[in-house]
Amino acid sequence: MRSNKLLSLLSLLFCTALACGDDTGVGGSATDSATGTGTASATATDSATGTTGGSASDTATTGPTGGSDSNSASGTATNTTNTSETGGTCDPPMMVCGQACVDTSDDINHCGECGFACAPGSACIDGACVAGGDCAPGEMLCGDVCRDINNSDNNCGGCGIQCGNNEDCVGGMCLSECAIGTQQCMGNCVNIDSNANHCGGCGNDCNNQDVCANGECVNQCPDNLTECNNDCADLQTDPEHCGECGNDCGQGQACMAGDCVCIEGLDQCGNNCVDLQTDDNHCGECGNECDGGVCFNGQCACAPGDMICDGQCTDVQNDVDNCGGCGVQCDPELEVCGGGSCECRPGLMECNGQCVDLNNDPENCGQCGMDCGDGVCGGGQCLNDCDGFPDQCGGSCTNTNNDPLNCGDCGDACDGDELCVDGQCENFNFAPCNMCPCQQCGGGNQCCESQFLGGAAVCLDANECP
Repeated sequence: MRSNKLLSLLSLLFCTALACGDDTGVGGSATDSATGTGTASATATDSATGTTGGSASDTATTGPTGGSDSNSASGTATNTTNTSETGGTCDPPMMVCGQACVDTSDDINHCGECGFACAPGSACIDGACVAGGDCAPGEMLCGDVCRDINNSDNNCGGCGIQCGNNEDCVGGMCLSECAIGTQQCMGNCVNIDSNANHCGGCGNDCNNQDVCANGECVNQCPDNLTECNNDCADLQTDPEHCGECGNDCGQGQACMAGDCVCIEGLDQCGNNCVDLQTDDNHCGECGNECDGGVCFNGQCACAPGDMICDGQCTDVQNDVDNCGGCGVQCDPELEVCGGGSCECRPGLMECNGQCVDLNNDPENCGQCGMDCGDGVCGGGQCLNDCDGFPDQCGGSCTNTNNDPLNCGDCGDACDGDELCVDGQCENFNFAPCNMCPCQQCGGGNQCCESQFLGGAAVCLDANECP
């Protein structure tokens, strides 16, 4: 079996030279760019044609407050259309982005959400942009996408190495779903040498009048074989009757001396054969889980961009409590972490180092530096009073039913990943559709067009829209 891994490595070398494709088989080309001046917000637009060809292009730009970011693009995603060539819906985990179904976990033009493009030279890994195209341990860059070559059926042991039908990729090896010595017949794993319903071949039934021995229907089992419900089995080697009648061996196992044992390169953990060198749930030994990390050479490791913070692998590119490094905290109410830097939450703008709501900030009303003086700010305009607005919080004219900075009461702010719904803070994500209704929001989530986010469609963990 180790020779299979050598063949896989050789195939990988050829595959790298030929620029192997990804799991989805989507053709065409993709270009993207991310430029900016280090902002509080960003926009991205995208268009994609077809599901088997064509091209995709993305541009992400960031706003006006200093610095450039070559690792990732960040901000609010806006899609130009909500129909795909497959009828507007995709099978999970795929999402409709523009006119195509994409996997936002590894698509560099739609990384984590539609329209969120990674910067040139970056890769999209688990929905996050990673600088330089680095892949996690055990992964390999196939085209523009990092692939888990230990578990990917389409890149098993190397780019483009596909497992066949009824095979799974385990530890970089293509294994039949059936035990060694059996084959699929009408959805069942059978040994055609002894199975009376598939004697010598699938569907060849001995009709309960004869038994099956050595692939032939005969009147009785030879003396050296044991009859198990019309099957003539060698209990020392038969994977359907290993050691005793009816004891089936599983995937990756063979029957040897009456015991189901794992093939070379795999180890038994419970009822499964696993690769202790690459299995995230059994890393180095059975039951040793890599919490938030990956298993590489029998040791738990963190993915690129992650750091060990408080003993756990942490995505410092997106963690508000460890943004860019362990212990670097963003303001949980005004900021989010994007690309390893704290930036203003969607809906706010950075003015003189502060994240503000231009709709009702009396010192930055409608634009940075617009001070209303003794007046108040509502709807982005300086006013004498808040007549016509449901609530007033200091110099801000607002509605505490849907203002995430004054949710339910003045000064009660929601976290950066929440919106205010009927005076309560609720989690949200940008919708994979550009308008509501959006079936891709999933069960229990509401698709809402958020006024606070300029009408952007969002998926809300709530029973109603704000």
